[in-house]
Amino acid sequence: MNLNRITATDIQSQPYVAAEPLRPIPRAEMVWIVLEALFDLIVCYFRCIPLWIRLVLDTFHPPAPKTISGQNALITGGANGIGRAIATELAKEGCNVIIVDEDQVNAEKTAAELKAFNVDAFSYKCDVADYEQVKELRGQVETDVGSVDILINNAGILSFLLPNENNPSMIQRMMEVNALAGFWTVEQFLPGMTRQRRGHIVAIASASSYFPVGWMKNYVTTKYAVRGYMEALDEELYLAGQSDYVKTTTVFPFVVNTRKQVMDAINRKRGLSKMPKYSPEETAATVLKAIKNNQRKVVVPDRLKAWQLSFYEHIPIEIRRKLDLAVMKEKPIVLD
Repeated sequence: MNLNRITATDIQSQPYVAAEPLRPIPRAEMVWIVLEALFDLIVCYFRCIPLWIRLVLDTFHPPAPKTISGQNALITGGANGIGRAIATELAKEGCNVIIVDEDQVNAEKTAAELKAFNVDAFSYKCDVADYEQVKELRGQVETDVGSVDILINNAGILSFLLPNENNPSMIQRMMEVNALAGFWTVEQFLPGMTRQRRGHIVAIASASSYFPVGWMKNYVTTKYAVRGYMEALDEELYLAGQSDYVKTTTVFPFVVNTRKQVMDAINRKRGLSKMPKYSPEETAATVLKAIKNNQRKVVVPDRLKAWQLSFYEHIPIEIRRKLDLAVMKEKPIVLD
């Protein structure tokens, strides 16, 4: 059988055969491997010197933000909340806006309001967790508007909004909307970006991608998935030679003041009520700035950096649990 044509199905249909045992590596060969690794590190160090110099120069003399006026921006979950605020910021910047949401009434209302900024605005009803609907959406958008330049994967479900987060169908629905929908939209709209050698993909993750909350394990899992997917997508674009043309941004907001029922429930919880909260408009402004400056990761509030959040993951677990004890001891939020 031609190895290049073996598929996963072919392999899984065959009886399991264990690989050959690993051979022991002689001491001399191990020393050589270590020396080669050290040599590679030294070479990498010298190759990075120009990059560090450019980084320092950019810190004091940052490049001008890119212009996105006239580009087509598609926002999933754009009818309300964070998505609506992002759509407004993009319209102010001169982008033509495409609102995608299951809430058709508010999607149409938002699109109509955005036309006041002298841009084209469209609304489409679509369940972005449904691959076939996303595929059909891409055809409609490219016919009506043209290629998408900026894709904002914002649609998501909070644990608080589910009648029973641990119901199997609810778990599946959350995974589909929060994580898998990003697979479908990128698959459909990325080819248009690579053809025109211009594009930007944004995913709204969560600070919980760095700060796992036990009572929200299903939601947190989906946001870790978004973080991992965007990291791998950015690397894949680089390996495919597209990273100079198609950029990615992953957004990690803390608590955003959106749906009233959710905020009321959060404010009733002793631990969560103390967490800083940010408006959708502040979040949208951070997203717009990140797009224009090609920031790969951004936190809301943007005075914090993702690399700073990553330290939390490496704090000894006993210390970490003392830090978030107030939140961890509280029971899950149930909306009235």
